[in-house]
Amino acid sequence: MIYNISINMKKNISNLNVIRKGIQRTQLILILLVTIFLSTGGLFINLKTNEKEFNENLLNTSELITRLYSFTSGYSQQQLRDYMDDIVENLSGVDIVSIVDTNGTRIYHTHHELINTKYDGTIPDFSKHQSGYYTEDDKGPSGPQRRTYSAVYDETGDYSGFIMTIRLNSSMAQVTLKTVALFLSVTLVAIILELTASGVLFKKIKKEFLSFTEDFEGTKILVDSMRANNHDFTNKLHVILGLIQIGESEKAVEYIQNISFIQKETISRVMNSIENPSFAALIVGKIARACECDVRFILQDGFCFKSDDIDIPSEALVTITGNLIDNALDEMNRTQKNYAAVKELTLGVFTRPGNLLITVKDTGNGIAPEIQDKIFEQGFSTKGDGRGIGLFHTMQLVQSMGGKLTFETEEGRGTCFMVEIRRQQ
Repeated sequence: MIYNISINMKKNISNLNVIRKGIQRTQLILILLVTIFLSTGGLFINLKTNEKEFNENLLNTSELITRLYSFTSGYSQQQLRDYMDDIVENLSGVDIVSIVDTNGTRIYHTHHELINTKYDGTIPDFSKHQSGYYTEDDKGPSGPQRRTYSAVYDETGDYSGFIMTIRLNSSMAQVTLKTVALFLSVTLVAIILELTASGVLFKKIKKEFLSFTEDFEGTKILVDSMRANNHDFTNKLHVILGLIQIGESEKAVEYIQNISFIQKETISRVMNSIENPSFAALIVGKIARACECDVRFILQDGFCFKSDDIDIPSEALVTITGNLIDNALDEMNRTQKNYAAVKELTLGVFTRPGNLLITVKDTGNGIAPEIQDKIFEQGFSTKGDGRGIGLFHTMQLVQSMGGKLTFETEEGRGTCFMVEIRRQQ
């Protein structure tokens, strides 16, 4: 049952991780879609507003120019040109002003070379526009344009010609392009800011999630530790029962006192030396499993892990050390047929500011020279099909943190794996 709980915990952690990533992707997509939708809508509204403003500005400017032109009665052509030039120069949103008399002659034009030339364009029909003003799209010597016609009357009220106030399509297109560019820039900045803010939020969520999964993983490790301790405890009970049955009560008491002292000292040393609870729980569990495998588990002198020295995720510590210990135990159980031979596993964990060293040494048969270059390859194993994953993933994990995984081996005497990780403080 304990084994099933451990499996279920692992599946739950994996499912939670998938859900977390799915939520992050969904949030990111929604942020981008909402930003683009709002920017597109804002751009459309702004372009429509610009269109309306173009027409209103042309109409208002045309009305103003017509009123100012009424004061030019008696002006010579030169005076009229200078006067209108000053007006046009101080008006925004107007590219061309043209004044045409009843004979179809341009008596003024912003482009002076067209003054006194024949106007051969559209003749305005003011009969349909009682206000004397109207706007339409047309084409002139300067290209496609939007123009407002305004009727001109002399002092007696007779029709004397018309004025065209013109905005070129190319000029309006420049305004439109500037508007589009502005909205694109604002949208891009908004997306960058949102992605930055989302990134910060996602990091916080990930940190909290990793903290949760580390606690969850720690619980799984404790369950595994309980399972191993349960087997070990059952074996010890059998020894005690046997001693009592053969009448060796004193030896049974001595055995109980001895194993209690050893277990208490071992757990106390691990908990006092390892500041990471999940990592400490793993080591206690592996010590119990080593007892099951009839392997003496030794903690190397100076054994110590300080969280302040180096920041390593609990999951990484558990995966790296657990894989190396399991690999050593499997190797000694698989290769040592001489049951009289001493099987020992020595674990070393050492930290100092910015540095971590983990060593796992066994007394197995060592690694044959012909396969030493292959042991970190994915899928390679001497244990049969479906194996060869542990060392490969351990190497990948160590390298992802900027560390290195090496080993020293001697045939017939054993192997020592070493993990070195250095990080900036």
